[in-house]
Amino acid sequence: MRASLKWLRELSGVEASADEVAERLTSIGLEVESIERRGEGLDGVVVAEVLEVSGHPKSKKLSLVRVNDGQEQVEVVCGAPNVPAPGGRVIFARVGSRLPNGLTIGEREVAGVLSRGMICSEAELDLGHDSDGIFVFGEHDSDAAPGTPIADALELRDAIFELGLTPNRPDCLGHIGLARDLAAVYGAPFDVTAPCALGERTRPVDFAPESWFAEDMPLVELEIVAKWKQSTSMEPLLRVRVPRIDVSIEDAARCARYGAALVLGVTSGPSPFWLRYRLHCLGVRSISNLVDATNLVLLEEGHPIHGFDLAHVRGSRIVVRTAHEGERMTTLDGVERELIPEDLLICDGEGPVALAGVMGGADSELRDDTQDVLIECAYFDPRSVRRSSRRLGLHTDASHRFERGVDPNAIPRVLARAASWMALLGGGVPVVEAIDVVARPIEPVEIRLRHARLAQLLGAPVDAAESRAILERLGCEVVTSDAESLLVKAPTFRPDLGREVDLIEEVARMRGYDKLEPRVPRVRPSRTGTPASILFERRLREAAAAAGLFEAITMSFVSPRALAAAKASTDAVPLKNPLSEERGVLRTSLLPGLAEAAGVSARRGASSVALFELGTTFHPTAPSEPLPEERHALAFLLWGAPERWVGDDRAHDFYDAKGVAESILAGLGGARLEARLDDALDDEAPHLHPRRRARLSVGGQPVGSLGELHPEVVDALELEGRPVYCELSVSALEAALVAAGLPQASALPRFPATSRDVAMLVDEAQLAGDIEAALAEADDLVESVSLFDLYRGEHVPEGKKSLAFRVRYRDPATTLTDARVDSSHAALRALACSRFGAELR
Repeated sequence: MRASLKWLRELSGVEASADEVAERLTSIGLEVESIERRGEGLDGVVVAEVLEVSGHPKSKKLSLVRVNDGQEQVEVVCGAPNVPAPGGRVIFARVGSRLPNGLTIGEREVAGVLSRGMICSEAELDLGHDSDGIFVFGEHDSDAAPGTPIADALELRDAIFELGLTPNRPDCLGHIGLARDLAAVYGAPFDVTAPCALGERTRPVDFAPESWFAEDMPLVELEIVAKWKQSTSMEPLLRVRVPRIDVSIEDAARCARYGAALVLGVTSGPSPFWLRYRLHCLGVRSISNLVDATNLVLLEEGHPIHGFDLAHVRGSRIVVRTAHEGERMTTLDGVERELIPEDLLICDGEGPVALAGVMGGADSELRDDTQDVLIECAYFDPRSVRRSSRRLGLHTDASHRFERGVDPNAIPRVLARAASWMALLGGGVPVVEAIDVVARPIEPVEIRLRHARLAQLLGAPVDAAESRAILERLGCEVVTSDAESLLVKAPTFRPDLGREVDLIEEVARMRGYDKLEPRVPRVRPSRTGTPASILFERRLREAAAAAGLFEAITMSFVSPRALAAAKASTDAVPLKNPLSEERGVLRTSLLPGLAEAAGVSARRGASSVALFELGTTFHPTAPSEPLPEERHALAFLLWGAPERWVGDDRAHDFYDAKGVAESILAGLGGARLEARLDDALDDEAPHLHPRRRARLSVGGQPVGSLGELHPEVVDALELEGRPVYCELSVSALEAALVAAGLPQASALPRFPATSRDVAMLVDEAQLAGDIEAALAEADDLVESVSLFDLYRGEHVPEGKKSLAFRVRYRDPATTLTDARVDSSHAALRALACSRFGAELR
């Protein structure tokens, strides 16, 4: 949100510096992230009067212009097509001046003629978007004399705040809401109906309450107020026939209130400079006087409005309804969109003219030949707007505000303001009578504020008169008060005020959080300490990070399509109010989130990924159960080729992942991890490759699965290569480690060990883990057995594989002799042959 300090001063009456205002706004929760100083750095850029215009001797596209810059007469070469006749005034940059785009103006020859200075356009001075020609002063822009600094002549000096607003403050998406809070924190009176310096340019139309009529009341021939001129003089009353406009609301849940006003006889054209400049500073491009009027009111009130070309409102009807299945409309951006019954539409007598709260339709937009305008101002349900906006991928200034909630009871005032500006800027006639259809009244919420509760939460008593004054300055109405409490009616422009604690927060932020007295809170330590499950998850997370993995935190909300792509269970818990179709159910696996994170990393140039997540999966339960089953799991995904020694560019594989899993267990106490083939994984882990996967166990208890992802899953998740995925059940792993007991420390060895290698050919189906375990039990002198080589290929028969183990021997009581080691090693080799049919090498 961008806000103009100049505008805030006009509305609030607070005359403080930009830095002070920024500090105050930030202190009350309206964070000012940056300040942009406008109108500075334009030294040497002045108003100049055109004295003479002649053609360039060598170019038909250039002109020689002699100007008076207040100090001297200067000749410049100009290529703009709109150089005014003598007597016209322009913006002139003297030699030596520096423009906002970094250009320093100097004397230079243009096609053989010396040009001393530059006549500027709006775009060159960052005053607007118009770069088609130079800036020419209009009748009402300024009467400044030649030589007047342009910052003074056009009143350019301002400070633009970039605010980081929280979603619960939609009232501050307009300058009136910001000005209200600013006035409140300074203790200044604030009246939204009081004219400001900007507002004195026009007198707002007075839509008297009795002139607002019911839906079924016809519009008939009536007297209307004459055009408001800038002098605010009134022409004689006119008598015209006003078109009858019928408005009906078919969905009161999505549209509680709809108002409309008519402005007749307007002329579309460019806006005056002060309006173009104000919009430009606030990030809005000037389009025409009629459209700019709606944008001005949007930025002032924070309430979106929309202007329809009355000539294109077919059937003189406005119907607010939901879309029919398959209905289509073309929005203002020129895109034809297919609608669903969840989308709310504004329709005329023949079809849709706007997507309610999001964007208008192309057929009824304000055009260059528009003469009569119907101004819409309504209240749409925030959830309805949010769903349509996100489904269609349309995030607009209007949807941004409607999604957060606008004031349903400000519609008459907003319409009056909009009609006034439209009439003034377009030279039209605002019709006094307007349409206001209330399908579902939205009344202010009444909240009781207890003085004792206020003192309890803030840590110190607050005078009842002070808290009442603060709330009233913020727009609240105190209905009743007594010694114990206040009964407060919260304004409808503050949808975030609904509980007593909300009012207490308002008092605290206006008094200043720095006034809260710091106190050491009471701490009641648990008798049992931190639960064991939390401590275990903490150790598990630390062990995963120590194994070289990077933690990812992904969304628990996924789409059924993502679960299906990961071959995870699609019997998922649906969300009643999903953020989008892509976040419609609770996840049943951690794989979709990790795969999405890996894909993002890969697309941004990462050569490898090693991510883990310790999270929860959710699974449906019986209808009688109020909540789904939650299962905690640790999952990690390895992908790509990590940086290794020079010449080793192999990608992560199954054994890398197994090593990571073993490292994690080592960090948890060193329990032995077993990896075995298991056909049951066809059903339990269909996302894994059927020939490159294993069930993981600790102490004979299954704790998870590990393997390469199934090629179909890799393609469906838009990954590449052969990613490896592991998922461990936290509860099963914790139980297995508890059953295994604490690791036992042994005394440091007193006598040296010796190692021997044994290599063998075995059937492909033989598991290296079974052979390793058998060798470890073959003799009392065997201290450890480890596989150090696996080979398939040349000189190894088909269906066979070569395994090589390193066996460490040690006698804890004496030094080993070669004879004893040879004997034990021979027994170990014989065991390999007899039990596993090994062929020793």
